Amino acid sequence: MKKAILALVLLAVILALGIGEQVAVQKSFGYLEAEGKKILTLIGEDQMQEAEILTQELHRWWQEISRPFESMISHNETKEVTLRIAELEGYIAIDDRKSAYATAAILVECANNLAHLLGFSWDTVV
Repeated sequence: MKKAILALVLLAVILALGIGEQVAVQKSFGYLEAEGKKILTLIGEDQMQEAEILTQELHRWWQEISRPFESMISHNETKEVTLRIAELEGYIAIDDRKSAYATAAILVECANNLAHLLGFSWDTVV
């Protein structure tokens, strides 16, 4: 009886951790995508100073959450986002609007794609 209870408790813990991971992934990459769209809009409207401030805030946010994420997801995915944000910061800093716009668009698509790939859905499981 004790073994059955222990097994059920362990199963509940594993399920809770899995659900928690999925919530964190969806919430974080959803936020990344939304912020990327804001930056994309600002660049499109030639508001480069505002885009720079928002990109720097996004970079700080990503640095805070990327460390715990590395224990849950592949380093390649976190590295890709880190590089795209740094690239975006650089293009904005030198006022290269075209490259900044393209990089922001890539960041938005990357966030959307990673949320799908890392999230639980039948097409990624099967």
